[in-house]
Amino acid sequence: MAAQVRQAKRDDGSELIDLWHGFTDHLSEYDDRYEHKDEANERWLQYFENQLLDSKYGTVFVAEADDELVGVLEVRVVGDHPIFRLKDHGYINGHYVRDAYRGTGVGKQLLDAAADWLQDHPRGIDFCRVDVIHGDENAVSVYEDLDFEPIEHVYEYEL
Repeated sequence: MAAQVRQAKRDDGSELIDLWHGFTDHLSEYDDRYEHKDEANERWLQYFENQLLDSKYGTVFVAEADDELVGVLEVRVVGDHPIFRLKDHGYINGHYVRDAYRGTGVGKQLLDAAADWLQDHPRGIDFCRVDVIHGDENAVSVYEDLDFEPIEHVYEYEL
């Protein structure tokens, strides 16, 4: 099932919020801190419109099939580290594909679009990272199947 992947436009806002809910609902299955705050939709839409549209530091890619948005991925450029040799790189967030379209290649199409955008970036980006919530073994296997390598673990401690 082929989808068309493109950069998101301002008009996509309301459909993007629906996809964003799918992503955050999935995260909240693992950690209830990912449940939405009041006015979350409005705040996300402002973030999308003011920081991602027409930005050289990030963008949102969407996948369309059957006259609807079926997948989304946000990609940003994050700066180099002041001490380590960790240079400018891409950071992927909100990578989500509707259940009916999983396993069809839509997620990979979105990642390929992000990789192309990063490789064409003026800062010379040559790697990207993605966070996977602890316990989501399906996401781990998807990224490992696409040659992502685990680099670090993040731990929390309740105070």
